[in-house]
Amino acid sequence: MRPSLLVPALAGALLLTAAPAAAAVPVDEITVDSTAPLTATGHPTLTGSYRCAPAAGPVFLSVSLSQADPRVHHGIGSTSALCDGATHRWTRTATGTRTYAAGTAHVQVSLVELGATGLPLPRVRRIAEGTVTLAAAP
Repeated sequence: MRPSLLVPALAGALLLTAAPAAAAVPVDEITVDSTAPLTATGHPTLTGSYRCAPAAGPVFLSVSLSQADPRVHHGIGSTSALCDGATHRWTRTATGTRTYAAGTAHVQVSLVELGATGLPLPRVRRIAEGTVTLAAAP
């Protein structure tokens, strides 16, 4: 092989071997546990897990619950989410004057990111909805 052709061929081989393998980007996921215990005062404790990819701005996990009317959700609360690609557990207990009865309820959990620049506009990254069983306190 001529020396003038050898250099480009070797450079191309180095580029092919030096390129790192593409890392899998984690997908945002939310789970909700199927049973939520009720406190003696009728406040459910909802639990589940979440996973989210790194974000430019702050991310919050927000939980709401509906029992009597599936079109009306009542906020249970929100908490900061750690978006590092790993799976994390979440827990939210309802507080206040609204109480719930043993039986089924509809839960909605959202991962919401606030914009990192300018006005911090919210962007919904993921929503999970499902039915949970509210279990009476023993």
